[in-house]
Amino acid sequence: MFVYLVITAAAFALFDVAYFIRIITTLLLYILTGIKRMHILEDSVINGICWTSDLDANWHMNNSRYLRECDFARMKFFLEKNLWKGLRKLKASIINGGSTIRYRKSLQFLDFFQIRSKVLYWDSKAFYVEHKIIETKTNFVSAIALVKMVVKGASPDSVLSAMGLTITSPVPPLELKRFIELNEISSEKLRKTT
Repeated sequence: MFVYLVITAAAFALFDVAYFIRIITTLLLYILTGIKRMHILEDSVINGICWTSDLDANWHMNNSRYLRECDFARMKFFLEKNLWKGLRKLKASIINGGSTIRYRKSLQFLDFFQIRSKVLYWDSKAFYVEHKIIETKTNFVSAIALVKMVVKGASPDSVLSAMGLTITSPVPPLELKRFIELNEISSEKLRKTT
């Protein structure tokens, strides 16, 4: 018994066990209850609550927790859109290539919220996803994030083709164009310094 306690304590000290437990339970939940398949351009919605583990010293949701919640929203998003199927067929993968977030109003302890996720655009290398974190009671957008999801080993168009979709990318909104431009400027600057 003591050995199990030591192993459990070590696991919690060395790893973010709650994160992995949530990933596993989220995946199992969607597998067991059935995943509602949605078109790539439809919004995906996930609900949450600001809990004690989300709070910072100011007693509101810590800035990093917003991005963590967006990770879970993207996981659901990819399951609903069946993007994993297209990626697996092509033996490709997808990684976060950058993000930006704008905080507008803090989420407080026990505030319910939802994250509405959607693909805004894709180019030859990445899908660009928007996450709106909305406080449920007031329907106020508390934060908004843009995330560049880079496809490794394929292109977004080939992933969509592998899923049986023939669709062209929507036109990127102005704020996304600026985000892409920011990433290009940053990459160019880093290439010059290394």
